[in-house]
Amino acid sequence: MTIERMHFRSLIERVFPFLIVFGALFLVIWPTVEGIVSRWFKFDESYSHGLLLLLVSVVLIVRTVKRESPVPGFYSFWLFPFALALMAYGLGDILRLQALQEITLVPLLLGALAILLGWRQVKAFIIPVGLLFFAVPVWDYLSWTLQLMTVEINQLLLGLFEIDFEVEGVFVHLIGVGTFEVAHGCSGLRYLLVGQSLAALYGELNFRCLRSRIVFFLTAVGFALLANWIRVFVIIYMGYETNMESSLIRNHDNFGWWVFAATLVPLFFIGRKLELSKAEQKPSGELAKGVTERHPRRLWAGTLTASALPVIVLVFLPSSVGQIKPSPDAFDFSLNGERYAPLFGNRLSGWRPQMRNPDLVFAQTLFDRETVTGEEGAAQRLFVGVYSYEYQRHRAELVQYWNRIYDSEEWMPERFFTVMSPSDIPMQGVTLRNLSSGERIQLAYGYYVAGLWETDQWRAKLAQVVSFFSTRTDASLVVFGVACDDCDGEAAVGDLVKEIMPIIVTQVDRHYRG
Repeated sequence: MTIERMHFRSLIERVFPFLIVFGALFLVIWPTVEGIVSRWFKFDESYSHGLLLLLVSVVLIVRTVKRESPVPGFYSFWLFPFALALMAYGLGDILRLQALQEITLVPLLLGALAILLGWRQVKAFIIPVGLLFFAVPVWDYLSWTLQLMTVEINQLLLGLFEIDFEVEGVFVHLIGVGTFEVAHGCSGLRYLLVGQSLAALYGELNFRCLRSRIVFFLTAVGFALLANWIRVFVIIYMGYETNMESSLIRNHDNFGWWVFAATLVPLFFIGRKLELSKAEQKPSGELAKGVTERHPRRLWAGTLTASALPVIVLVFLPSSVGQIKPSPDAFDFSLNGERYAPLFGNRLSGWRPQMRNPDLVFAQTLFDRETVTGEEGAAQRLFVGVYSYEYQRHRAELVQYWNRIYDSEEWMPERFFTVMSPSDIPMQGVTLRNLSSGERIQLAYGYYVAGLWETDQWRAKLAQVVSFFSTRTDASLVVFGVACDDCDGEAAVGDLVKEIMPIIVTQVDRHYRG
């Protein structure tokens, strides 16, 4: 009984410092962790492997603990990089840069471990913990580059088959047949993430040499990209051969995974060859342990110091959590009533932007009295929308994953153009086609952040940095739309911007300047 108590006491002494440090750390990073986990539960997205990867990570950590029997201590050098990572996380919180916060999560976890274990012990945990980085949503920023790479490769392949086509951005136009968009889901990001995860896991379980791990990892990346290029090419080619009648065009997710699975065969064959290489077969010496004796007072002093740093950050940071209104308030705008009259509804031919948790909204369909002729009614249907956030906080900010100009499952962009406002501010214009009805609408939109106009989400996000040093903290999406059967839609939306935009800007400024 005495021996059992001694073992239990020893276990508590080993585990308790980790619980204290990681408990303090999670007080700070929990909102970001919660957001990441919510993405894992979206099973039709690129990060649906996150839950499985978390389970694998836990198993590998337990396996490493049993193999290495780490002894906790205090390694003061690692307080400095841990503090830098906390500062980076705090900066991301202040500037509402969610990507910066997500990037720092894995370094924070490893940094906390390094403070208690030191380099010689913590390096065995780099892959088990680092695997989680492949489930962090920051990889979305690679999507556009991967889309362009896929288009370039398929442009080369289609040329080899002498298919008559044109390429415009991420759109591949098969002349006389139809148009394919190499959209976000066609970038190959999900295959890349799964391929990287498998390669890192395989290397951890089967390789001892760093060179073998790097070669296998890069090979897995190449095969993952190749799988997506083949998948997209086959879909486009089948559309060409069947005049867009192939069922593969609409339902191609399973086909993509079959292609990816096929590339795993040569990948693991290469892995087996690397396992049998001379470098891997060479016997290795015993790994040195991190420490052989414990210093309880030093350990507890280090534990308290390491846990105090996240608490200090938590105290001094402004809260990233704010009250979210159950339903947005309404902007009371007065438009040009002599020329424009309201229509019933807040959608334009079934379209409206997807905006999550705005504080104030104005969304109105209109018609131009000047276009009404006889008894035929309005020749144009117009839309004016303002979706505004009083300040940026978690789950209620202008630029976030859930906010989109259109639903890609219902609408396809066909053409992009520029619309100039009366004050010579460029706005992004786009022609959308409804995938079901074929109806087209023209939109012009811009982001109005703390009195600054931006045309894309990246610049709008950076403009939030300026708002941190300004008296204004508001951020709004302003969007105009036109739907008409027999008119120049681009000219019509430009005319709408010219007439309505000054009124919108004046009233938004008046509201936020008081």
